[in-house]
Amino acid sequence: MKILLISHIFPPAVDGGSKVIYKLGQYFESQNNQTLYLSSNCSSTDDFIKSKYKKISTIHNLTSTIYLPVYHHLRRPLKFLNLFLNQNLLKIFQKGPIFKSIPFLKAIYQILKFKPDLIIAGPLPTTIVLYASFLKKITNSKLLINASFHPTDNDFQQKTLINALKKADYLWTLTQSETDYFTKKFNIDPQKIILAGNGVDENFLTTQKSTTYDLRPNILFIGSLSTHKRVDLLIKSFSTIYNLQSNLSLTIAGQKTLFYPQIEKLINSLDPKIKSKINFIFNFDQKDLAKIIDNCSVLVLPSIQESFGLVVIEAWARQKPVICANIPALKELVEKSNGGLLFQVDDQNDLTQKIKFILDNPKKAEHLGKSGYNYVKNNYTWNKVGNKICQKILC
Repeated sequence: MKILLISHIFPPAVDGGSKVIYKLGQYFESQNNQTLYLSSNCSSTDDFIKSKYKKISTIHNLTSTIYLPVYHHLRRPLKFLNLFLNQNLLKIFQKGPIFKSIPFLKAIYQILKFKPDLIIAGPLPTTIVLYASFLKKITNSKLLINASFHPTDNDFQQKTLINALKKADYLWTLTQSETDYFTKKFNIDPQKIILAGNGVDENFLTTQKSTTYDLRPNILFIGSLSTHKRVDLLIKSFSTIYNLQSNLSLTIAGQKTLFYPQIEKLINSLDPKIKSKINFIFNFDQKDLAKIIDNCSVLVLPSIQESFGLVVIEAWARQKPVICANIPALKELVEKSNGGLLFQVDDQNDLTQKIKFILDNPKKAEHLGKSGYNYVKNNYTWNKVGNKICQKILC
């Protein structure tokens, strides 16, 4: 089978959604399928509006990957124009990527020569879904969409996206709550849906018991430093706890965004002793991910917008407990796995208390990490995720 995979950005960008498209592609390659990747040459969504940005590093065979440049000056004019016209398509293309026309036409030619049997696209922004729907028509191939549903994303109120999801041959959903939303709210045929979640590599699982609970307590955040991730809330909680436990440290591993200057301003306002205990790791190599997680006592994800929470299952794969904001996707994972604690969204005091509980109860923390590990091992390795998808589309 020939498979075209489409995503807005591409690893090594720190983005869970685009990472899983790439990882599923690797699974299909291991099953002797031929793949072709299509992506922008950006490393983050912020690059869609930057006139100067560092083009993404190649980690895949160039003969099977198409990196497209984007029109970086169009998003703001579209936003301004939409103030007067209020058109759905203008809203959609404000988020980009908007591929440059000549490279995109060349990509179409290459894709037509490739003749895909299946297109896998995702996650949002909706432009990726629209590109995929267009390529489905001209190649007469089947389409699997990983929409990565965010309840707070306005795109899911747009008829353009809803219609695209309904016309897809398959929908790869990540949680039961996403599945229920699609079938009940959008009236999408349940037979189209493949509830598979996301995955980790088998060799990422560890059987080694953690030793960081008592020796060197360290709180960890992994993800893009975007507004909705609420890293600022975590930093404030850490400052409070540090005054009670001065051997504590905080590691923030991820990718700078346009919101980062505000985080930096917050950091600079802290007591120098607290500031010295906050470590940043930017644009780390994926081969270092296991080591970063192994050096933590607990992973905290205070995000108010997640479709799944890939870093959560990655932490569990390394037998680490997690603390997450009480939003639908994260709540479902935590409650099904018994692998962590939930705190009320944007509640700094509640987050602080949950972190203190984990740090003060190492045996409970170890139990939560082990429970999460078993849950991931039994449900969320890439072999299991890939098999679920393959069985549905008859690979």
